[in-house]
Amino acid sequence: MWDDYLEMISPWAAAVPFLVNPGNHEYDYTRDDWPKRTNTDGGDANPDYDVYGGADSGGECGVPTKRLLPMGISDTHGQTVSPPGTWITSIGPIALVSMNTEVDFRSGSIQWRWLNKALGGINRTETSWVLFAGHRPGLVDSDWGKSCLGVDPAGDDRAWTCGPKKVKSDEGNEGEEVRDASDVGVALEFQAHVWPLLVKHDVTAAFSGHNHVYQRHCAFDPGREGSGIDSHLDSIRNLGPGEDPDDQARAQYGKAGGCVSQPRKIEEQNDSADDSSDNSDDSSDTTTWWVYDAPTAPVSLVVGSAGAGFTKNSRFSLSKGTETCEFCEVVMYEFGYLLVTAVNSTHLKCEFIETQWSGGRGKVLDRFYITRNEEPRSGKSDMGKHPEHPDAGKSKGNWEMARGWAYVAGACAVVAFVAFFMLDVFVPKDTVMPYVALDSGGPAFGDGEDAALMDNEV
Repeated sequence: MWDDYLEMISPWAAAVPFLVNPGNHEYDYTRDDWPKRTNTDGGDANPDYDVYGGADSGGECGVPTKRLLPMGISDTHGQTVSPPGTWITSIGPIALVSMNTEVDFRSGSIQWRWLNKALGGINRTETSWVLFAGHRPGLVDSDWGKSCLGVDPAGDDRAWTCGPKKVKSDEGNEGEEVRDASDVGVALEFQAHVWPLLVKHDVTAAFSGHNHVYQRHCAFDPGREGSGIDSHLDSIRNLGPGEDPDDQARAQYGKAGGCVSQPRKIEEQNDSADDSSDNSDDSSDTTTWWVYDAPTAPVSLVVGSAGAGFTKNSRFSLSKGTETCEFCEVVMYEFGYLLVTAVNSTHLKCEFIETQWSGGRGKVLDRFYITRNEEPRSGKSDMGKHPEHPDAGKSKGNWEMARGWAYVAGACAVVAFVAFFMLDVFVPKDTVMPYVALDSGGPAFGDGEDAALMDNEV
């Protein structure tokens, strides 16, 4: 199967960088091969140790990934010098930084120290954009691991999703070091330990997967005063072995106060003379773009709908839009990938492109820009039109764009993180729920949600 898969993707994987970020289905393989909690000499904690201890792979992804697609930074002798699953590389003006969410990332850990050094060593004069990737999200709309405060076990049919979620001792790694693998539990630790590094080092955007959904969030900083979770971060950082964020911290997860900035809407008038090469909705006279104007914190995205069955644990979707996700801009159940283009040193263009066979393969479902406060570099090309921006030399009409660099991140690579070779890659199309469309009615919601498809449960 893996030979067939690698042969299928070779036309594009041989032409662009194919960069793999490990997740639970890659890192958790067979019990005998799980890295032990301590080094063989009985010394310090093993940085390769799987802190969640699950059996999510069983070998079908983990062994081939490790053997066929090894990632890491090596020295001149071929010895890996970065923690497992971590790497940093540059493609033109974009720096890509990968962390491994399956091993210890708490403050002071080997991975944390490596991330701090790697992010701090990026030359921002030559590299305008820093994109950060980790499989499990540091921010996601999910009720998996929500606070149990106020939850009525008799009246809430999803009461079972509240609180920490840990693998049973007979199903995975054993010992008191096994941590809460729920979405909220992981995100709270991520926000306490890793997110401050992203803000400190001016990371442009943080990409994740794990949840099989597309979500675009605000530019987020959990340490911002008034974020709700800001007063709990120190206590989370001080958790000991076997301890998890409490219900009070979980209740403050994902509050709007963590949003440093939100995008503004731009309507671009479509030119009838243009060929509709982006497969846009031709029935509309305008194209909608969202612009994050020079945010001072990373824009958060979950791009995990490359092909596996959708993860139906978005609180916004479960409530059919009546329960607000305070940090969400878009929550969408569609199969697709994100195309990221560095237009120049001040504008990063992003498009979420549908890959479903039915209903218009290749249709652009979400469009947004992230800008920086810096003069564009010299160089012009005819890459196309840019939606009007207040600082954009309006008298010249169409923008003259720097040629820039573009990359497409496919499944298991950089931003998609979920293997699209699974058997249900072309399942029937699901409900699209653009969060921004609710005020205008938006599309109708389907009757009856399927049972939640938890990455660690099913």
